[in-house]
Amino acid sequence: MIIPSPVQFEKGTYVGKKVRERHFSHIITSETVFEAHQSSDWHYHVNPHFSHILEGGSKELRKGNSGRQYAGTGLYYHPGEAHQNVDYLPGTRIFNIELGEAFFNRYEVAPPPASLMFEQHHQLNTGGIIRIMREHYLQDNASPLAIDQLCIDLLHPEQETFRCCPEWAAKIKAILYDNWRDPLSLPELAVQLNLHPVTISRYFSKYFGCSAGAYLRRIKIERAIALIRQGRFTLTEIAYECGFTDQAHFTKTFYRMTGWLPRQYRHI
Repeated sequence: MIIPSPVQFEKGTYVGKKVRERHFSHIITSETVFEAHQSSDWHYHVNPHFSHILEGGSKELRKGNSGRQYAGTGLYYHPGEAHQNVDYLPGTRIFNIELGEAFFNRYEVAPPPASLMFEQHHQLNTGGIIRIMREHYLQDNASPLAIDQLCIDLLHPEQETFRCCPEWAAKIKAILYDNWRDPLSLPELAVQLNLHPVTISRYFSKYFGCSAGAYLRRIKIERAIALIRQGRFTLTEIAYECGFTDQAHFTKTFYRMTGWLPRQYRHI
């Protein structure tokens, strides 16, 4: 694919029309809407940002690949990485979080690497994006403090995952994504990885920033988020589809990870 010279999008600039924008020091949160079948130029952003598709979606072209993105999807955009969005679906609505360079300097943290845009198995912590979205809508005097902390937490899983990891870390990540509906045990994982169970138990949190059980629950909630935005299933059906024992367990886990009840999130 021959990519034309991309357009540079400055701070706070997106393809769609902004209907609500908030500034929290070096963080910009916004909601954008798009016309049906709208297309963008090839472009890149000067700041890293995360997006969460609330309604609709588009086809996104990136260097070396392309794919259709639908409601419920969480996305990361690394500065300088060119992409193009085409054929927006009717009613497309997207929430964005943009982090300025001064944010990373202030807290001595690094943005996620460009590889996060292209990995097949990655965990964007969409629950964390939704927590930030909640503060975007609340916008009270506690929101600036909450937004800063939530953005640091949002970066944490990616930074842990993409440090120099042993080969088994990539393998266990693929196993969790491929078998997220199934009950998994530490001995079973150890057999598949040809490792001692204690090795997994001791080092998983070092590379992933949480326990294997917590990581698996995040995957389940990621799947649930997408199903909720599709609007085709009841919350009870989604709970069972995503491997929760009942709706109460699903509701409790969803609220803990996103700050919203599933029914509240459905009606955003």
